[in-house]
Amino acid sequence: MRQATLLGPLDGVDLAAEIAAFGVDGPVALVTAGWEEGERNDANVDRRLGGGSRNLNLYGRRLDILESDPGYADAERLLRTQIDELRELYLLRLRHALAGLEVIRRRFAEGQHRPRSELDAAIDAVRTLDETHTLSIAAAYEHFYAQNPPHERPTITRHREEVAAIVAGCAAIAIAGGHVGVLNDCLHLCNLAALIEERPLLAWSSGCVAVSERIVVIDDHDPAGRPDEVYDIGIGVAHGMVALPAAASRLDAHDPDRLAVLARRCAPSVCVLLDPGDRLELHSGRLADLGSVGVVTEDGRVLRGAQAA
Repeated sequence: MRQATLLGPLDGVDLAAEIAAFGVDGPVALVTAGWEEGERNDANVDRRLGGGSRNLNLYGRRLDILESDPGYADAERLLRTQIDELRELYLLRLRHALAGLEVIRRRFAEGQHRPRSELDAAIDAVRTLDETHTLSIAAAYEHFYAQNPPHERPTITRHREEVAAIVAGCAAIAIAGGHVGVLNDCLHLCNLAALIEERPLLAWSSGCVAVSERIVVIDDHDPAGRPDEVYDIGIGVAHGMVALPAAASRLDAHDPDRLAVLARRCAPSVCVLLDPGDRLELHSGRLADLGSVGVVTEDGRVLRGAQAA
């Protein structure tokens, strides 16, 4: 991937200018699979991109694959059941680990002579849970693809070839937000990561999450009190970062202790805040310019601009 620009929510963003900044000429391959049934309601985004975009229709293709290949659909349902069970166990253990961590943190903060090593060990325990869960998801996918090689399924092969042909005629790729789980599934199924090579990439909102290596879901204001979690494995074309779109409404920036835990859980990847107006550049899939976004430090601060750089 030559260059990528990641954005927060699109309030007031000039998408055509962002594409023009890549210095390319030609249509844009558009992904709106996260919108699910509304995938083809893309007239507004097409206009904002400058017109003439080519929607890859990844959500529609996924529905066609599941309908046309019942064997693959059954196998995928079993995979989803397995991953749901892994997630349920992970969240159960994660809640207990975070509760224990909070007890130790409070005692440390109250000066009860708790050594720093106890707090570090508690955070390491949470990190281990995250990493183990990530490896379990990866193993489930590996087993699934070994048993159901996509390149041996005619319907999947046809759709992948059609997507590749469309992308080959485009100058850039744009990935919109929406439901990150659905979007991620569609990107994997149509093997879009393999097509993001020399073409510039523009992504926004949860599109930024899906192109990362790990999908981390946060919502400090969730009524159910669900903890920040590793949700899935992204397509991995953006390295060294955990994207947190719409952070202003999802993340309690006034709780430095919780922010510190989040940053240390995600390290060495950088937690990047992508709110409206935020803009992050990647070169060769790596962070290039942190000057326009906020980052969460391991001591629980949110730094922006020159401080973050």
